[in-house]
Amino acid sequence: MPTALLHDDPHTVGPYLLLARLGGGGMGTVYLARTAGGRTVALKVLHQRLTADTALRHRFRLEADAARVIGGRHGAQVHDADPDAPRPWLATEYVLGPPLDDAVEAAGPLPERSVRALGAALAQGLAQLHRSEVVHRDLKPSNVLVTAAGPKIIDFGVAHAVGEAPLTQAGAAVGTPAFMSPEQASGGEHAAAGDVFALGGLLVFAAAGHGPFGSGQPTDLLYRVRYTEADLGGVPPELVPVLSRALAKDPAQRPTTEDLAAALAPDGIPQVFADVLPDGVLRMVAQRGDEVWRQPPRLAPPPPDAPPGPVTLPGGPGPSRRRMLAMTAGGVVAGAGVAGGLWAWLGRGGGPGGGDPAPKPVKPPTRLWTFAARTPDRDGQVLSTRHGLAMPGGIVLCGVNPESGEGTWQANVSDAWRWATDGTDIYALREHDKGKKLAVCLLDPADGQPGEPLVELAEFVGGENRNQLLCVVKKTAYLVARAVNRDRWYVVALDLRTGRVRWRTQVDAAADGYLPPMLRGVVIGDRLVVSRSDSGIHFVNVTSYALADGKRLWTLSSPFSGEPPSELVVDDRYAYLTDEAVSALKLSDGESGWLFGNDRNVGGSAGQSRVYGAPALHDGVLYCTEGDRGLVALDAVTGSLNWAEKGLKGRRLSREVPPVVGRKYVYSLDDKGLRAVDIRSRTAVWTFPTDATVVTADRERGRLYLREQQATFALPLA
Repeated sequence: MPTALLHDDPHTVGPYLLLARLGGGGMGTVYLARTAGGRTVALKVLHQRLTADTALRHRFRLEADAARVIGGRHGAQVHDADPDAPRPWLATEYVLGPPLDDAVEAAGPLPERSVRALGAALAQGLAQLHRSEVVHRDLKPSNVLVTAAGPKIIDFGVAHAVGEAPLTQAGAAVGTPAFMSPEQASGGEHAAAGDVFALGGLLVFAAAGHGPFGSGQPTDLLYRVRYTEADLGGVPPELVPVLSRALAKDPAQRPTTEDLAAALAPDGIPQVFADVLPDGVLRMVAQRGDEVWRQPPRLAPPPPDAPPGPVTLPGGPGPSRRRMLAMTAGGVVAGAGVAGGLWAWLGRGGGPGGGDPAPKPVKPPTRLWTFAARTPDRDGQVLSTRHGLAMPGGIVLCGVNPESGEGTWQANVSDAWRWATDGTDIYALREHDKGKKLAVCLLDPADGQPGEPLVELAEFVGGENRNQLLCVVKKTAYLVARAVNRDRWYVVALDLRTGRVRWRTQVDAAADGYLPPMLRGVVIGDRLVVSRSDSGIHFVNVTSYALADGKRLWTLSSPFSGEPPSELVVDDRYAYLTDEAVSALKLSDGESGWLFGNDRNVGGSAGQSRVYGAPALHDGVLYCTEGDRGLVALDAVTGSLNWAEKGLKGRRLSREVPPVVGRKYVYSLDDKGLRAVDIRSRTAVWTFPTDATVVTADRERGRLYLREQQATFALPLA
């Protein structure tokens, strides 16, 4: 539960405004925080006293990498990280759900069906982690959050890459004694089987309300872990055999994560995880959401001798000072409304003075329909096909009727970067099954289920969750995949009609071994343009490949502030990037075509690193936000200013979400909701209150689709 900030807590960290404390540990403090665009996160900040320890900094970086690997289905999705900051920080999805230990303490041991579903889901999460050759090493009840959508594994502070040199002294035991494996308790190597042992102990706790080796002093616990049998008293009899195998002293006798998941849930995990949770736990989930939004903690009073004023942490490379100023310029009130997926995020300041008087307000439109589905933390775009709409819905891909907003099907496609559409059909990489070939499938438009693989590729690892389907154009799929040799990544052009690999080109050597799942690919003319960005290093790499043979034509790197670009904007002349200025890169050679805004006075946003927001291109005009002044419209060929929004005051504009352009209005998100700017008058005529983080245009159907945290709704596109 959130508690008040202390007097010496920083006011902001990177681009995040701190709201409350969530907890802490030996490595750092975890805060509830929010971006200027309204995204709420759990922000972990390394303790000041540990910042000089290079080994701990390395561990913090590994924690961020491990959290990225497990992703949002089984863990808390990583939004951003800066392991090189003076005080490293990691921003992840804020999960509305209690830790397992709190849930069991408050609601009692879980029923058998709950334990089975919980264990199978956690085993799948560990399997995903292990496929990327990372082990958790500290799986325990407090590191598992129970949500209505399934359990989430958190806190990778002592996670370890298989084969990497240990960060602790030889013989030292790392982890929590009550849930360690015997090999871990003796200071030995903790491999994937060690995580299975810890999961077995965690499930004993969930089923019986006590740990497998009791409680007491760490030395006593370590002895019991190594030499005594687990106490399975209170565990349902049907679970005893499978948990006994998981708790075998010999790692070789334990089941794999895949076998454990199959033994716990032979018929699979229920599609609606909330159905297997007892009412007491579901009440805790609801109460946690209500507490966060209804009772925003206040700053605790400082001691008499404390210095006045808030503290702001210095940023790392490319800190977003303008965003900090905009975020801290006025008061903030967190409102209620979790049940409806809506919160208020109100405040003052950030905008420049002056401007023309606002026109007479126009009544905003009403919702055409609302579809209830969790919106992923990134890659939540709604895609339109001839069969209807498709949108990621948490751990599934949802089909939606565009006329009624009713759900039509669900497909088990866990990560948005694993599917794509050519405007007609939906294609997906087969869900990662260890030992299987990489496969591309066509989803059935009637029920969303994958058909038989169109193509199977033995030379690429099917079990790698970071494989990504970039786009599908004219029955050719363009993807990025890891070769069986795990140190090599390739961009691949795959003919879906013949099953033939047209070409494959190795990604630059800097990506070997690790490739962040933030790639975008666009086919334009005779080129494939791919962008790769990583919030940890704040650079976006853009590479152009020849469509005929995959030859790499050019690559360049460009810095960005805040969150990585959500879209790659390209036309037949340029690729467009925004940060401190708007830049157009020639597709012919990657050189600069034009630059806009590097010498402009942006008024109240001065001092913020990222001035220009994510761009949108429509009919030869490039649209983006400029600081907090409003929208600007640029000639996409010359970079000259066509017009700038007038009369905007007191808004904090979204930098991450690009505008959407209609026939009459340009739509843009800010801290008050969705703003409609009249193209003729260049002024905002209405604002629709929403906390949406994704806006998509469907020009063929004349719709706008807005995705809030727990729902998607449609508005007319004008």
